[in-house]
Amino acid sequence: MKINVITKVATVVALLFAFSLLTSCQSKEEKVISQMESLCKTVEKDSFDVKDIDALKAKFDAITEQAKDCDFTNEQLKEVAQLSARFTKAITQKALERVGSAVDGILEGLSGEE
Repeated sequence: MKINVITKVATVVALLFAFSLLTSCQSKEEKVISQMESLCKTVEKDSFDVKDIDALKAKFDAITEQAKDCDFTNEQLKEVAQLSARFTKAITQKALERVGSAVDGILEGLSGEE
């Protein structure tokens, strides 16, 4: 179980690093948007535990900090807002899935005690 979590986190970090190398010719605004897009895709497609979710939120916060130094066009601002909403939706869904699993486990335990 721990190896699986470590593998997922290492994969996310490696993908983000590789992606940052590939985008080195982009403007900092384009880089921020690309990083946000990549993180959104990662969160949407993979399953994570609570620690992973916290790490992903921290990564998103770091990207958001980088965005403060950018001079986005109106179109880019719209895209950043959409990606922020997309990330928030995906990470919330993942957290709710974890809560749902926990509640199911509690209910199973309660029904077994009767």
